Amino acid sequence: LTTHCNRSCPYCFAKREMSVSPSESFMSWENLIYIADFLKTSGQRHVSLLGGEPTLHPEAVDFIIYLLERDFEVVVFTNGILSPGRLEEFKHHLTEVNAERLTFVCNLNDPVQTPAPQEETQRIQRFLSVMGPWVMPGFNIYRLDFTLDFLFEFINRFGMKRHLRLGIAHPLPGSQNGFIRT
Repeated sequence: LTTHCNRSCPYCFAKREMSVSPSESFMSWENLIYIADFLKTSGQRHVSLLGGEPTLHPEAVDFIIYLLERDFEVVVFTNGILSPGRLEEFKHHLTEVNAERLTFVCNLNDPVQTPAPQEETQRIQRFLSVMGPWVMPGFNIYRLDFTLDFLFEFINRFGMKRHLRLGIAHPLPGSQNGFIRT
């Protein structure tokens, strides 16, 4: 939905695209409808919304509702760092949606190995507190000495889906992103 992001992960593959100003990086309604029509015609009933950070799109909730009304299963890949106002909007409009039809894959970093500012951590935990039943935790492997213990604690504490999305970071030419060297 946008190439803009409000986080700086050490393994990010899209840092170059994030330099574009947010207003220039938002998907239009015209493009969303075109893609939805194409997928519907193709018999596809699953849509993944990605970014940057898709929740930064000013019409993210409306896009999600539109896709749900067209009978798509929607997966939103997010970092969970929502402003209080945006979180309230998600809560108001999306917490009545069947969790089988809407999933937020929340990319979570190990708080010990990849510490974040306190405000960021608090926003993520507020997101998980509100949207937990709709959230599948995600984790990107970019170093060999990782642990998933914190994810299991989060799953239990916030009532998250008991599935896990794992990614493996890869090197980017001309970039200094984190990845496992062989």
